[in-house]
Amino acid sequence: MKIETDILGQLMPNPLTMFVQLCATAVLFFLMYKLAYKPVKKIIDARSEFEQNKLSDAEKLKSKYEDLHAQAEKEIVDAKAQAQEIVNKAQDEGNRVKNNLIDEGKQKSQQIVEEAQNNIALQKAKMLNDMHGEIVDVAMSAAEKLLQTKLNSKEDKESIDQFIKEVTNK
Repeated sequence: MKIETDILGQLMPNPLTMFVQLCATAVLFFLMYKLAYKPVKKIIDARSEFEQNKLSDAEKLKSKYEDLHAQAEKEIVDAKAQAQEIVNKAQDEGNRVKNNLIDEGKQKSQQIVEEAQNNIALQKAKMLNDMHGEIVDVAMSAAEKLLQTKLNSKEDKESIDQFIKEVTNK
């Protein structure tokens, strides 16, 4: 039994040793709490706050990017609409200018035709007036010749034939 009591004595710690070890553990725990836990907790909290700030900044930047992207898309759509409107206005203006030029060309050609017709009418009137004057001159000369050679009807026919030959030769 002595062996059992020795073994049991060796297995069971001494209460004084146990108390000293507990006190040493409490002192170590207190020192670790004061020297290590609080500063490490402050560092971890600061790092967590830093990371949280970075995440919130990233979220703000993301929402700002989405707003800018939506605004850029809207401006692109507006620019396309304005470009199409400008193209349509240019086409309308081009058609208007084309129609004006066609109308001006028609008016000028009509004016040229009218001037040509007036010129032709003036030339025709002048020619008829000249012809009338010549016919009067010819009739006068024919009458003069007939009066000078009025001897008989055979001679009248001959002088008319001769007069016609003279007029056709001129």
